[in-house]
Amino acid sequence: MDIVEMLNIDLSGEIEAILVYMRNSTVALRNVCETGNELEEIALDEMRHADWLSGLIVNLGGKPAMVHRELDFGGKTASDFLKRGIELENGGIEMYKEHISAIDNIKVKEKLQHILKEEEWHLKEFEELLYEQD
Repeated sequence: MDIVEMLNIDLSGEIEAILVYMRNSTVALRNVCETGNELEEIALDEMRHADWLSGLIVNLGGKPAMVHRELDFGGKTASDFLKRGIELENGGIEMYKEHISAIDNIKVKEKLQHILKEEEWHLKEFEELLYEQD
């Protein structure tokens, strides 16, 4: 698999997260519920990641594939939404680690390492919010 293919897989994951988090932030009553607010904030981070990945893809001569898997929103409650976020972040972290180890391009690798750190922070945020709800 070449770098552009890997970056498009990463982009697909970011798009899925954006759509799930934005929808769930609205359902969780954004601006009323801490979970809704956090989902919205993290969705904005994911949008930035998608922009960075798209830029890398274009700079490498590729075209961003703006696709996503079938969406699974994770349930009906704020706890369900946080559990779904934890699943998505864990999947993203795993994917970024694999791609970082497979890519030799230093510029791409550095950007993915930056995104990975933010994904690890998102995971921590979701886990803390879920713990507070239990």
